[in-house]
Amino acid sequence: MRILVLFLLVSAAAAQEATVSILHWNDFHSQNVPFQVRSRNRATNSDTAYFVGGAATLASYLAKYDRGDSATLTLHAGDEFQGTPVSSITKGASQVRLLNMLRPDAFSLGNHDFDYGRTNLASQLKTALYPALSANLIDQKSGTPFAGDYIIRRVGGANVAVIGLMTTELYSLSLPKNIEGLTVKDLAATVKGLVPVLKAKGADLIIALTHQGVQEDSLLAVLCPDLDVIVGGHSHTPLFRPKYVNGILIAQAGSRGRWLGKIELTVDTAKDTVLRAASELIECRTADVTPDAAVAAVVDELEKEADSGLNVRVAELKSDWKRTGGESNIGNWICDAMRAYAKSDIAIQNTGGIRKDVLAGPLTVRDFWEISPFGNTLVTFSVTGAELRSMLQHQVSVSDDFCQLSGLTVVYANRNGVRTLHNVTVGRQTLDDRRTYTIVTNNYVAAQAKKYFGLELPESRLTALNVTDRDVLIEAARQQKVIDTKLENRIKETEE
Repeated sequence: MRILVLFLLVSAAAAQEATVSILHWNDFHSQNVPFQVRSRNRATNSDTAYFVGGAATLASYLAKYDRGDSATLTLHAGDEFQGTPVSSITKGASQVRLLNMLRPDAFSLGNHDFDYGRTNLASQLKTALYPALSANLIDQKSGTPFAGDYIIRRVGGANVAVIGLMTTELYSLSLPKNIEGLTVKDLAATVKGLVPVLKAKGADLIIALTHQGVQEDSLLAVLCPDLDVIVGGHSHTPLFRPKYVNGILIAQAGSRGRWLGKIELTVDTAKDTVLRAASELIECRTADVTPDAAVAAVVDELEKEADSGLNVRVAELKSDWKRTGGESNIGNWICDAMRAYAKSDIAIQNTGGIRKDVLAGPLTVRDFWEISPFGNTLVTFSVTGAELRSMLQHQVSVSDDFCQLSGLTVVYANRNGVRTLHNVTVGRQTLDDRRTYTIVTNNYVAAQAKKYFGLELPESRLTALNVTDRDVLIEAARQQKVIDTKLENRIKETEE
């Protein structure tokens, strides 16, 4: 009898544990075809180039690591749209079609999914065969979420709830017309309002599927202790090891399908707690799997539709174009091309608007579609020297998206973490507060002038050049033919 009772007790204890597997990716940005990366071997001081990513490759990796028997949950943390020509040409329809084949269990909307407008997104999502979520993104007319708010799935013996959440910075990340009539509620307040509902419905595990970045996810973990896991996107951060904040696992899988995130959880379904957790990133190397044939066929079909004229070579790049947090050689070239076209004193390009690094070699029309995929148009405006000084002081004070520049050199001092302008030259002459200067930038930066420059810039001050930045860059490359851009210390910290 004692042996039987002990067996029953052990069986009951074992029955409380469930194993949940999560596969996740984010910020795919319509990277449907594989792309080349380089890996440095420190022992030999040499680089190895290989291909990663692509929708068909990702599909095969999802199938490879799916545990089956409803024990695996697949999650996408937003920004499927925007990044390659096929997405822009189809206004995202290509991506919905492919996601209908990959079938994530939940997709949390990202800011770039609104790049073709909220009306277009709503229309595209009507054909989606997967749930799109954004619990804190509210339609002002109806007072209800623009998309779904959460799902609950039975996964590996546990009831798993997933809440979709959008960054509160959406207003400054999108053109105002693209998100007109939408309100973004506080993420923590949204989570706290939903937790009792989810627990009442029997959720053993609560996951926040966010699009706001690792730093903001960390704050959410502090404010919402009832969360068990945060799977995020937006900052394009490859977390090769999970980050733990307030006991909550935070994961993110880089961008463009280079990595697939894999989380293994052991859950106590009686106490609704995570007993054990492990997380890793799997690099999606094309050579290590056979790409999914059905997905590959659709990708090929879509690319053929978009290929007309895109693979035409326009120039030769002699050195790699690399984006950085500060001045970059690709940013210098872009701004120089914009300034030459507009015949302005200064050109300004937001660093976040440059979407691709390019390896040395042939430059094609497609490269420029992927470097500058948004279809932004160029505008000019005039400022006094005093206004320009104030704009630049605001710029050196921000750290999230310091702009690329042409036509001027900015020197700043950094004292105990506080950055102040030290010296500014425009066209090799000291900035004159009384002089008027002309600036060319793109319409997104102009619309977000308050964010970038601390400057109110009404449309009445803008002159539209009625040309896309991408077309200007393509023509500039054609004219130049051979490009070898260097860093020039256009933005630097003084040593004085």
